Amino acid sequence: MNLPRVGLIVPLREEFKYVASVLDILGDTEENGRVYHRFVIPGTQDTGILTVVHDMGLTNGALAAHDLVSTFHVPLIAVIGTAAALDKDIRLGDVVIASEIIDYLHAAKATEDADDPSRIRISIAGTHWKPSAPLLSYVQNFPDRQATRPKAEKWSAAAHARCRIEPGSRPEKAPVYHVGHVASGDVVVGSEAFIALLKNHDRKCAAVEMEAGGAALSVYQNNKVELMVVRGISDRAEKNKTATDETLDIDGVPNAWRGYAVRNATALLMTLLAGPGFPWRESPHLPVPYEPHTPASSGTTGTPGTSGGVSFGTVAMALPAGAAAALAAAAIRQHHRDGTPEETDAGHASQSPGGTDTNTDERHDGSGQPAVDHQPQFTDHHGPVTEHHDPGLF
Repeated sequence: MNLPRVGLIVPLREEFKYVASVLDILGDTEENGRVYHRFVIPGTQDTGILTVVHDMGLTNGALAAHDLVSTFHVPLIAVIGTAAALDKDIRLGDVVIASEIIDYLHAAKATEDADDPSRIRISIAGTHWKPSAPLLSYVQNFPDRQATRPKAEKWSAAAHARCRIEPGSRPEKAPVYHVGHVASGDVVVGSEAFIALLKNHDRKCAAVEMEAGGAALSVYQNNKVELMVVRGISDRAEKNKTATDETLDIDGVPNAWRGYAVRNATALLMTLLAGPGFPWRESPHLPVPYEPHTPASSGTTGTPGTSGGVSFGTVAMALPAGAAAALAAAAIRQHHRDGTPEETDAGHASQSPGGTDTNTDERHDGSGQPAVDHQPQFTDHHGPVTEHHDPGLF
C-alpha cells in the first residue's frame, strides 16, 4: 500500500464539516497531539491525509505543513477552505487556485503619517511564492484540454446542482474557478482601504486568506514537496458581512455561502487530483508497501517509540506509531477488498510524472508471502471501502 499522496490543511472545524461531506473519510489517528483523517481520492485507489488546524494564521499553516510532510512523507500539500474575493469579477461560490502566494506582511514597515503623526502608514514588501511550472500549467489548462474539459464542466454543473443555499439567495450561474494571486497574512481583512493597499502592492491579487503563506514557507524548505492553495470564495472582505453570514441553507442553517464555497473547493481539488496527467512529484521517500518491524522475539530490536516502519531499498526507516497505524489500516482495507483489484481507466490511473503506474506494490513480510494483517490502532469510521464516488456526482 502506497503512502498518502496528498496532505490537506483545513484551518477551521466548521470548514472540516463541509470538506468531510465531500470526501470519503476512512478513519483517524493521532500523532504528537495532532489528529489526522485519512480519505480516498475519489475516482482513484489513492489516499490522502487531512488535518484540521482549529485556528487561523500563517504559523499554524506552516506547522501543519511541516507535520504532514515529516510524518507521512506526502509529496503534495494542499491548503483548502474559504477566502475573500478581491476581484469584483469573482462571484461567491467560485474557487481561486493560487498561481502565486503573497506573504504580504513579511518585511512590512510601519511609519507615522507625515500629515498626521497619530496615524500609521504601512509599506508592504512581502514575499512571493509560486507553485512549480508543471503544476501551474496543469491547473491553467485543465478546463481547455480535450481529456480534462469534460471533467471541469462536470464539476461546475454538479456544484451548482448540489447548492444548498435557500431559494432567493441561490446563485443563478454555476461556479467557475480562477487561477490568480492569493494574498496571505495574519489579518482578518474587512476594510476597503486595506484592500486598496493590497491591490496597490499587487494588482493581480484575486483573493485573501490567512494560512497559505506559512504553508508555502514550510514547503519551500523541502524542494521535493509541491503546494496547492484551493480556496472557495465566501465573502468580499466587507466591513460588515452580516448579510453574507446570515444567508441560510435549505435547512435554515446560517453561513450557507461558506458551506457552498468549501464544498466547491474540495470537489474541484479532488477532480484535479484524479485527472489524467496530474504532475505528481516523487515523494521525499519513495512510496513503498507498509512493512511491520520484525517482532522482538526474532532478536531484532525495533526503534523506540514506533510500531512500524517503511523499507526504502535496504534501509528501514521507522515511522511514528500513529503514522504506521494509519498506513496499516489502509493496507488492511486493500487486503479485504475483492481478490481482483479495482479497475481504473486511463484518466483515473495513479501516475508518476513519467506516466508510469505507481500502484503495483504489494505488502510482504519478507517471506515471499503477503504479510499477515496486524490490528492497527486506527479509528475506522465505516469499514472497508469497496467503491469510490466521483467528486462531480454529489
